[in-house]
Amino acid sequence: MTPALLGNLGVSLALAFSLLGLALALLAYLQGEGRLLKGARALVLPAFLAALTAFLALEWALLTHDFTLAYVAAHHTTKDPLWVTLVTPWAALEGSILLWGLLQTFYTLLASRRLPDPWRSSLILAVLFGIQVFFFGVMATAASPFETLPNPPPDGMGPNPLLQNHWMMAVHPVLMYLGFVGFSVPFAYAVAAMATRRYQAWVGETRWWALIAWGFLTAGKVAGGWWSYEVLGWGGYWAWDPVENASFIPWLLATAFLHTAYVQETRGAFKVWNFAFVTLAFSATLLGTFLTRSGVIQSVHAFAEGPVGPIFLGGFLASLFLGLGLLYRVSREVRDAAVFRPLSREGALLLGAFFFAGWALVVLLGTLYPLLVEAVSGAKVSVGAPFFNQISAPIGVGILLLMGVGPILPWRRPRPEVFRNLYLLLAGLLLGTLFGLLRGYTLGASLAVGLFLYNALAVGLLFREGFLARKAAGLNPWGFLENRRRVGSLLVHFGVALMGLAIAFSQAYRLEAEKTLYKGQSWPVAGLTLTFQGVRALDEGRRFAVEALLRTDRFGEVRPRLHFYPQMQSPLPSPKVVYTLKDDYYFVLMDFDREKGEWASIRLILTPMVLWLWVGGGLMALGTLYILWPAGRRAEVGEVKAA
Repeated sequence: MTPALLGNLGVSLALAFSLLGLALALLAYLQGEGRLLKGARALVLPAFLAALTAFLALEWALLTHDFTLAYVAAHHTTKDPLWVTLVTPWAALEGSILLWGLLQTFYTLLASRRLPDPWRSSLILAVLFGIQVFFFGVMATAASPFETLPNPPPDGMGPNPLLQNHWMMAVHPVLMYLGFVGFSVPFAYAVAAMATRRYQAWVGETRWWALIAWGFLTAGKVAGGWWSYEVLGWGGYWAWDPVENASFIPWLLATAFLHTAYVQETRGAFKVWNFAFVTLAFSATLLGTFLTRSGVIQSVHAFAEGPVGPIFLGGFLASLFLGLGLLYRVSREVRDAAVFRPLSREGALLLGAFFFAGWALVVLLGTLYPLLVEAVSGAKVSVGAPFFNQISAPIGVGILLLMGVGPILPWRRPRPEVFRNLYLLLAGLLLGTLFGLLRGYTLGASLAVGLFLYNALAVGLLFREGFLARKAAGLNPWGFLENRRRVGSLLVHFGVALMGLAIAFSQAYRLEAEKTLYKGQSWPVAGLTLTFQGVRALDEGRRFAVEALLRTDRFGEVRPRLHFYPQMQSPLPSPKVVYTLKDDYYFVLMDFDREKGEWASIRLILTPMVLWLWVGGGLMALGTLYILWPAGRRAEVGEVKAA
């Protein structure tokens, strides 16, 4: 048995089990036969085990340096450290699709453990099996990770250096895939709900699935920003790169869905929007995969051009046709009869969802515009960060305003006492903005201060309201913390407000300077003094490293690096970042004297509040985890009493 044989066997079995499961699930739906449904469910575990076998076969090939596999020869070298070897399966096209397929079978396995009524269960399994057929079909035909070479080389090329320059690459892609794949479950439930005309229950049944997928995607986006910040050497964390945009779009649509789903769950409204948003969010994950893997866009994140682009474009269109086609068929039945007041919680949630969906549309148009222009006229144009920043700033302000006021408003008609809280929020916004202006901040940064204070006040008011309500009812006021959904969402909102503040200041007050220093020369800059002490060369096997030795009067010695990889013509910077509560100091070695090491060109980038960006992202993840954390028996009883 060889890794190639075992891997191909695993892919073939996973495809066969998925095809058979799809057929049985569809027959179970059409014939109403419970035994067929039982048969389909029995194939979920074998499909997962077959996918796991294929994935382990690829790891086996990498760990044993089996260069008879084309994937191993192209993306692995014997000099790779163990952690790089273990994460290489998702370092390139074929392996990443295998990981996606494995996670899809895992989600199907979890979803199959608790299915609703037999009618919807059949269709849910059919959709999930259908997605598995798509991915394992791609592996079996167009992008096999187990293709063999007739004349294997003695050693391989190694993975993309960008992927082995920071440990975050062991985490970031997996989080992203867990988020992308997770949206398949709410999508499958939505399709089943529309096909069986049972429109209400699916939202509550998939609430946790949607939140899990959203939480993983949020963590993946933050981890990706951190990786970009520490690896690419430009001192930023978000560049509106097309691949970044492609993964941002499903996050925006999923966020819209989470807000309107809450209204349907509690008020029975917004069914149309929920079916539309969940379809668009899932389809956007396939669109992003098409953009990443088709070679139609250039990006540091993109995989090399491969044959799977048209296939994923077809998958995107098929999922869109299925979801929106069913929605068109049932649109008269799910249309809202009631008219909602703008000044109500449901009105704020819907408006917020429109902001998120509109943002997704703008990002999509900006990303695809160069492709459309080139297809029509042959001209090459680009849409850069200035366009996205100008469009995103007012949308972000609108979202932050709604985020504060939405939870304050009651359902339906606002009570008079609510206006007191709204005036308080408005006062906080004005005072925060005025404080920023008096401190000499820019208008944007001042408004960010006001919005942060405004949202912090909203969170404080809601905590106070929860405490006082329980106290008036004779309950332990701290029991409010057991309302995980409420408290967790407030924590997420606070994290978003903190990130907004950090983004505004890091964009407005970035300082950048560059200077060539000779050995022993000092450079006073940005409140500290650098002294260049020389360079040091290191042979680290898989790469050659040169580090500049810099003595600072605040942080001791810092050593920014340049990494030289055999497969890259240009060196890859490895900045040294010193985090502080106020500012980040970002040291980059740009060039050096390659003969005597007498001089080095150093770039220093000082960016305020970047640390709080990661703290805000951590709070969002923590809030999501708090909502998802299983409540204890005592807590559940407490909530019932409180209600």
